[in-house]
Amino acid sequence: MPKTRSAVASKEESFRAVLSKPIELDVLLAKAGQKDRANVEKHLAALTSEHSAIWRRLTRAFATLAPLAFTTVGQQAIQFFIADGKYRMQVFALEDPQNAHIVAYVPDVLAEAVKHKIVVPAPADDQPDRYSITATKGQQALNIEQLTGGNTPNPGAHYKNMLGWNRKALRIALPVQAPAAQLEAVEDLAALAARAWANSIAAKPA
Repeated sequence: MPKTRSAVASKEESFRAVLSKPIELDVLLAKAGQKDRANVEKHLAALTSEHSAIWRRLTRAFATLAPLAFTTVGQQAIQFFIADGKYRMQVFALEDPQNAHIVAYVPDVLAEAVKHKIVVPAPADDQPDRYSITATKGQQALNIEQLTGGNTPNPGAHYKNMLGWNRKALRIALPVQAPAAQLEAVEDLAALAARAWANSIAAKPA
């Protein structure tokens, strides 16, 4: 039986703890504007129960880590934000084109994720974007693309704000039947990114 992520994480790696109590979807929708709430409700109405469960889980995780009100891009994508002084900064995106995959976008914390043994490069040389999930001893993997302003000339509207000005992002496509280990690994990547910006904010002088 594969280890859980808590078995892999050391006691010092508390960046996951906040996700033990993710925000409820009803609470999240109550904070949204009317148009964004309607887009989400219409999107959910078109999904199967399994597909919906995965979308809800990732949405709740991202919204817990990035608590400002979300913004939708049509009915298929959501942008998540944190405060950046008197402005806001996009840190996550979730895209669901309803083509058997859900696509998550998080800041590029791949080097940190390898350091913390969340994922490791898969041994197959012909799949450079494929990473094994350490907790599953290589039985599960993720396709993780590293995006920059240079290698992504025409980024989609839902994630273009996550690139440029030296910002980089990861794009992770998940099947709508994604197993728990893949979802946990994506949550870990997102939580690792959240810890980085939390530490940055804490370090700023009052």
